[in-house]
Amino acid sequence: MISNNDAQQSGARESGQRPNAIYAPVPLHTPASTPYPAPRRHLLRTMLISALLIMLVASAVAAGALAYSAGNQVSVRIGNQQSALIDLRQSFPISPYLLGANVFPATSTLATDQVSSGFMSYGSHVTNGLRSAHVKLLRFPGGDWGELHAYSFDQLNAFSNLLGQVNADGMIQVPLSDPSGQAGSTGSLASRASNAGLTVDYMNNKQSIQRTGKYAHAPFHPVALWTVGNEPDRLLNPDTGLKYTVDDYVTAFVQFSTTMHQNDPSIKVFGPEISQFYGLGSGPVDATGTLWMEGFLKGVSDYERQHPTLRFHLLDGVSFHRYQFDDAHQAQALLLSSTSEWDYLLPPLHQLIRQDFGRDLPVALTEVNTNPGKAVPTPAFAAVWWADTLGKLMSQQVAYVAFFSTEGVDTPYPLLTSQGLQETPMLRVMQLFAHLQSNFVPVQVQSEPVSVYATQDDTRQTISLLFVNKSDSVQQAQISTEGTYFLPVSSWPALQINLNAYSVVVVTLHRGAGADAYSLTPTAGTTTPALTHTVCGNQGNVLLHSLPC
Repeated sequence: MISNNDAQQSGARESGQRPNAIYAPVPLHTPASTPYPAPRRHLLRTMLISALLIMLVASAVAAGALAYSAGNQVSVRIGNQQSALIDLRQSFPISPYLLGANVFPATSTLATDQVSSGFMSYGSHVTNGLRSAHVKLLRFPGGDWGELHAYSFDQLNAFSNLLGQVNADGMIQVPLSDPSGQAGSTGSLASRASNAGLTVDYMNNKQSIQRTGKYAHAPFHPVALWTVGNEPDRLLNPDTGLKYTVDDYVTAFVQFSTTMHQNDPSIKVFGPEISQFYGLGSGPVDATGTLWMEGFLKGVSDYERQHPTLRFHLLDGVSFHRYQFDDAHQAQALLLSSTSEWDYLLPPLHQLIRQDFGRDLPVALTEVNTNPGKAVPTPAFAAVWWADTLGKLMSQQVAYVAFFSTEGVDTPYPLLTSQGLQETPMLRVMQLFAHLQSNFVPVQVQSEPVSVYATQDDTRQTISLLFVNKSDSVQQAQISTEGTYFLPVSSWPALQINLNAYSVVVVTLHRGAGADAYSLTPTAGTTTPALTHTVCGNQGNVLLHSLPC
């Protein structure tokens, strides 16, 4: 039976007839056997593609992060020291009043006694020099002149004109003494405070009744910044005939500030204007042993708390003077190393201010120079000290700095000499600072023998680095961009900087472009050379010559 059926089926296939039984043809290609069913195979493929996409995205993010980091981080290395990282994402604005100066009454103007006259040139040499250094703060009348002489409206008018010519803001010191020489009730504390208020009214009120007659059309340049007295720790109190105590000054300051604010509530009044400040707990002290700075802050803050209805703050800023050494000529090496004191002096002061007032107040260094008298260091030492000092004050966010002085007194070194109005290395330093950018970037770097300060503009497209070489030998610095050695994302140029002995250099880097430098190497001659401008990369090997890059 079986054989017959096979035969019939075979015959049917040969004849092309359809057999009665159902026939399923065998496929031409039988699929190879697989370890996974088809659904699992598709899942594996999807997982592999997803993993690849994740890796690609992660790589792109990492590359982007590296590129972003590379564009916002620059490293600086001095000699064989460890590199310091400059993170451009961390910065704070620099005060526009970091560059300021003391000015005296103008030559040929008379004080109210009609005998004492001014002694500073307000001519084009001076105004051009101040503008070239971007000086934005002028303190008047400078030093102790205002405690010895009563400045006149003519002298205030000349000062107003000077502010306009320089495009600067003013700070005026009102006298604690009675420089008019009058005695009796006219020299009382109330009278002296009233005179200070009248000065505010004359300067800041265009409709002041004092602006009549020949002063009806006097120059008008409102002054927002005021100080009470000049170095009260060294002054005699007209009311007692004895040196001021801290309590005496606090009493006077409160009355002065109250009267002055009543004439213009928008002004800012600073104190205590002491001759030196050595740090908290270090003095100076008054005749009773009271610390001047600590006693003043406590006295004024206590008064403000006891009078909560005051419509203004009595104290708007903390001011003092600082001359590094009495004899800077004999302490030249110490002079250059003394600049680090600002890192230890200012933070505790701000902490005490916040503790006493419940708020922080700006610090004003209203007189500063190497020394108060004639024992000056060499011009090179003075210039390097001034550059490093300004850098420290910038890093500590000091709001107001007034260099002593512009012109009229030749020791300590001014910005311009009395003879010939020659520009000095001290002015050159400030001209260098004028080439820095408007935001400070912290740099953690060893400051010996070279100090480094970094700045950038608001758009992070320009970086300016200040180098201060405080040593007697040439130093080298290398500037590079972090993390860009294998990616073409670095937009900052790599540079090698040459720093002459006792020199100051500002190097400016432009994102996506080149770099240039301004440098100062003070000489012993009577004429100060102009700043040297160098386009970096065009000078060959910087080690072979004195150019910075």
